[in-house]
Amino acid sequence: MQATPEVQLSAFLANKPGVVAHVCEALTERGVNIRAMTVLDTKDIGTMRMIVDKVEVAKEALDLAGAAYVEVPVITIHIPNGLGGFAQIAKRLGDSDINIEYVYATAVPGADYSLGVFRVSDHEAAQSIDFDVEVESAPVRQ
Repeated sequence: MQATPEVQLSAFLANKPGVVAHVCEALTERGVNIRAMTVLDTKDIGTMRMIVDKVEVAKEALDLAGAAYVEVPVITIHIPNGLGGFAQIAKRLGDSDINIEYVYATAVPGADYSLGVFRVSDHEAAQSIDFDVEVESAPVRQ
């Protein structure tokens, strides 16, 4: 499995109740699916990082919602949902002298994989790495 280049939209939002909901609703109204998202905060400003299925439509929705944003090149990697998946992906990047600047992902118990969103120091080199990894089953938490 190879890494997939993606465009992440990083929107800069006021850090107050309802703002994330407003942006999500604006995207929904335009038919944009958020495939991955994280929100980071500071005292006054939040950064909503997201991977969406329709980047150009999402940019229009963000403009209409009054959200400032930037496009950031990232890669996505399907990480097997089991013991050692993240460790093996990180090791392959490190062994290739590629720095992970940040990553976000989530794993749903019982799902085969999670979608990892990585900002790395060398996108082209990361795309040439084989990320097929073997993992042990992780216990399902109830």
